[in-house]
Amino acid sequence: MSDKPSGSPAWMATFADLMSLLMALFVLLYAMSSIDVVKYQSIVESFNETLGNGDELTPEQESFFQSVQKSVNETPPAVVEPPSLVVDKSEAEMKALFKELSQSFSMTGDSSIMVEYDEQSNQIKLVFPEQIAFDAGRAVVKPRFIILLRRLSPLREHDLTIKVFGHTDSRPVSGGRFRNNWELSSARASAVVSQLIVDGCVLPEQTQAIGVADTQPIALGKTETDFAKNRRVEVVLSTKSGEDIETIKPQLANE
Repeated sequence: MSDKPSGSPAWMATFADLMSLLMALFVLLYAMSSIDVVKYQSIVESFNETLGNGDELTPEQESFFQSVQKSVNETPPAVVEPPSLVVDKSEAEMKALFKELSQSFSMTGDSSIMVEYDEQSNQIKLVFPEQIAFDAGRAVVKPRFIILLRRLSPLREHDLTIKVFGHTDSRPVSGGRFRNNWELSSARASAVVSQLIVDGCVLPEQTQAIGVADTQPIALGKTETDFAKNRRVEVVLSTKSGEDIETIKPQLANE
């Protein structure tokens, strides 16, 4: 008569527990990746059959899958706005702002102020000539220019990056406190930014002051008229998503 114990060996219980834990792990990983109740249920049934428990689900498992299916049915699918619609929305917003600013500055009756919109870069550029902005060789904002800058108050209602560029002509600076055109153009850009912030038109963190001296002329002639065209302040408006796009380049007046 054999002395061997009847039934499964002792290690089988440990092995079965290990397989159950592995099944739970893989089912959990699968469920985290995507919720497909039918496939999920098939996997559980397959594990049940492998472990010798038959291919039927237990009442607890049936209840679990019913609750998961109910949760999936009640959860609406996430709606992701296509990138093209985001771009279109941004362009529409900039075009509406361009129209608003164009109308506002046209009411001043000063034709020397230019408001431009570039569709390729989705940027707005406002150009203010020196004669309405600053006295020659100085960086103190004229009183009338302060009033004009306040027409930019709609900017605070938009999530924009505002860059203010100071431009000079190619002639050296003579006299005054500025040693060269770089200092003069930078001081003028900073003066405009400071005025916009003081008047609440923009926030400090969305604004930049940039002096470019005479490196971006719009007129290449050597007449007084050409020099006057190059002495200007430009305010360039960009959306946050398009702020890395190259800034609108000036068009030469004699092209």
